[in-house]
Amino acid sequence: MSDNLKLIQNKKFEFIDIEKESGFVSKKPSCTPKIQTIGLSVSACKELKLETFSHCNISSISPLEETSRLYLRFNNKESSKTNFKLLKPVDHSIRSGAVISGTTILCRKVPRYNALVNKPLRDRKTQLGLCSETGLMYIPLGPEFENKLMDINNAPEDKAIYKILYNGNILNIGETNNLLRRLREKKTQGLKMHEVYYSPMNTYSDDERKNWETIHIEKYKKQYGSLPPENRQSGREIN
Repeated sequence: MSDNLKLIQNKKFEFIDIEKESGFVSKKPSCTPKIQTIGLSVSACKELKLETFSHCNISSISPLEETSRLYLRFNNKESSKTNFKLLKPVDHSIRSGAVISGTTILCRKVPRYNALVNKPLRDRKTQLGLCSETGLMYIPLGPEFENKLMDINNAPEDKAIYKILYNGNILNIGETNNLLRRLREKKTQGLKMHEVYYSPMNTYSDDERKNWETIHIEKYKKQYGSLPPENRQSGREIN
């Protein structure tokens, strides 16, 4: 008997088996957005009964530049500019999932979707949400500083979350009810800035905007172990 086999059979060792992450995640309806397609997990196909559908409308209730939800409206209508083809295996089963094809237009029309598909593949898998009002499943989209400000002196007067960079490094993450005014204040205070990225949040409440500021500050702290250099305190989470 080999040493390895003796080790496995020895009762005095208590082994902790590691569960496969993919096996856990796949139990929940999810999708993997890409530039040209949206992959749907087997669990999503079963939940949505996609064996019976051939196409999908992808819709938003909010303005596209700020939308937080892309609703999936499956149907059997003909293909059109607003009706995307649903691709399944040759036998039309869903044993290996399904794909919504021809979604390149989403990258051009929906800034937050474009930000999502430009993340590393491992970060794109997204659990689908279920809307209690419409009864539809949707792809959740969060504000990701998806807009680059081309002219800092000509910023919009949007409610927004923002991040300020100098020499490629994030100096400050914040939120404001007027981006133009806030950036002017920062410049007056002597803050150097080469680039500004922001997410407009005019359709969000003040509390929601502050929550997203907190989320992004916490992400920064997790990655770098401290606040951004020009942040004096963490964001404020509203319950």
